[in-house]
Amino acid sequence: MYGVLKRLAGGVEVALTVWSWSVTLGLTLLIVTDIFLRYFYSRPLPATWEIGELCMPHVVFLPFAFALAKGSHVRVAMLTSRISAQGERRLRILTNLLSAAMAGVLTVYSWRYFYFSFAIREEMLAAVELLWWWGKIAMPVGLAIFTLRFALDTLDLLRGEAAPGNP
Repeated sequence: MYGVLKRLAGGVEVALTVWSWSVTLGLTLLIVTDIFLRYFYSRPLPATWEIGELCMPHVVFLPFAFALAKGSHVRVAMLTSRISAQGERRLRILTNLLSAAMAGVLTVYSWRYFYFSFAIREEMLAAVELLWWWGKIAMPVGLAIFTLRFALDTLDLLRGEAAPGNP
């Protein structure tokens, strides 16, 4: 059961990361098109800036868990390089638990913030109709998967399946 959950979480992390880079690519193409139309035809696309604002949370929050799973987050090893493997394991368990708790709290509050925006159909002030919740959904989803990844990494450490210095 635990293995199935880990594989499912890994699949979701990859899917969210693919979505994130797809949004990045789409936003890049949108900006290039807007610049081209503005420069050559003096007819820029409406609301390109606002669409970019809605896309940024998808670019930032969704790949968090994938980066954590791959070990590509920034780590400071000044302390951990000077302690034993068992001490490092205990420290990682503690920091993972604290990180999971913090990400969990942020998930709850960002979900409430998203849901309020969704419920009232909050719109951006833009040249076209854009709903704010489309950008706001990325934070609770990304943080929820981030929380799950911290919990899974902690369980791996407790079960002895992960080396302290490796993700």
